[in-house]
Amino acid sequence: MSSLFSALNSATAGLRTVQANVKLVSDNIARADDPTRTRHTVQQTVDGSGQIINTQYRREIDQALRGQVEDLTSRNGGSAVQSTYMQQLGDLLRTTNGTPLVNDYAAKFQTAWSTLATSPEDETAQYQLVQAADNFSREIRRVSEGVEQMDRSMKTDMDDSLTKVNGLLKDINQINNDIVSLKSQGAAANEVADKRDGLIRELSGYIGIRTVERPDGRVAIFTPSGLGLVDAEPANLSFDGGNINLQVGNQVTSINGHLTEGKLGALLKMRQDGSQSDPPTAASGDPMTEVIRKLRSQLDQFAQAFTGATKPGEPTSFRDAYDGALSKDGEQGEQFFTGSDRFTIGVNANLLNNTAKVKSLAVDGVVAAMKAPGRSLTADGLKMTDTTYSGMISGITGTWMAAAKAVDTKQASDKESMQLLTERYHSRTGVNIDEEIAQLQQLQTSYQASARVMQVANAMFDALEAVIR
Repeated sequence: MSSLFSALNSATAGLRTVQANVKLVSDNIARADDPTRTRHTVQQTVDGSGQIINTQYRREIDQALRGQVEDLTSRNGGSAVQSTYMQQLGDLLRTTNGTPLVNDYAAKFQTAWSTLATSPEDETAQYQLVQAADNFSREIRRVSEGVEQMDRSMKTDMDDSLTKVNGLLKDINQINNDIVSLKSQGAAANEVADKRDGLIRELSGYIGIRTVERPDGRVAIFTPSGLGLVDAEPANLSFDGGNINLQVGNQVTSINGHLTEGKLGALLKMRQDGSQSDPPTAASGDPMTEVIRKLRSQLDQFAQAFTGATKPGEPTSFRDAYDGALSKDGEQGEQFFTGSDRFTIGVNANLLNNTAKVKSLAVDGVVAAMKAPGRSLTADGLKMTDTTYSGMISGITGTWMAAAKAVDTKQASDKESMQLLTERYHSRTGVNIDEEIAQLQQLQTSYQASARVMQVANAMFDALEAVIR
């Protein structure tokens, strides 16, 4: 009699196990296309009488591979935002057939002087020179304003990214709090753990992280250098104009030096300006660090090359070549260009409105100055020697075009590596439809076997009952 009860209990336990597994397999199949879904399994332990004494719900995860995916996601997040802004800079420069518009206007400006040299009194040639000069100076100002717009876009992007990061930290912390109570509810804890993994991976696109799993099911998140982002409570990140600060409770810490990867790190590096620090620091040798600072400095120095005095040991400057020549009545005696920097450089208003003519005796000297080598340009991120005016602008734009190409190549490589590793992780830990269907077939067989045992046991009970009667 006891053997029949034991068989019946074992069959009942088997049916419960099959039922739990069928639900998990069905959920696995239903969410097979979810990139955050891991394969869920269940293991049950029964005692000698067939009673279930322990049920363990598990997720198929590879922590080492998951960490590599998060690292590559951070790297890709940084290079992606760098590539985006370098593309914006390329659009700003209006490159056509490999030549930025400012280079083209600079060449046309120099050509107009050479044309005027053949007939200094020709009014048409004078008009064309003034128009070429106006186009050239306008382009410098337009690019300069575009750089400031890029800086504003980066600032907005950083603010939005910080808001997103703070939201992710709070959501992850909330799941940490929920998952402790959900552990007793079996599969529910695995569902929210999958969601948490997705949030952590999204977070890694903004900031480099490392994770530590706590015994109670929580996940603590740190920067690679060990600063806590989520543990007992979530941190809050903010930007004060120069520093990204991390606040936990009442403690506030600048984390600029800890942001090495991710979108936030890249944005911070591009907007950094060591010239504003105390004491000022030299510009970084990394092309993607202090981008705005370098662009501002380089454009300023280029504009000042036309509006400034001759440098010691160098050929006569454009300004001195023009101002130093004698003038005739009706001619603009000095200051062909007014202003002193990238925002203020412009053609003298008297030349633009034709109330004064270009100084004819200055033409040959200016042509010689425009073509003369031996000039230097020293700006943040760029130092040129033995160059010409056209060489200066070619050096500036060429440097940024090369940087854009390099970061675009890096971003393509980072993206491909991230996608390949993500696919590998998903294939190892995600749901395989063929395997789940095979599992369903095995569960069907197990169900039939358990059901058959119960049928036999019931038949034997009926037979015993008939004998007793």
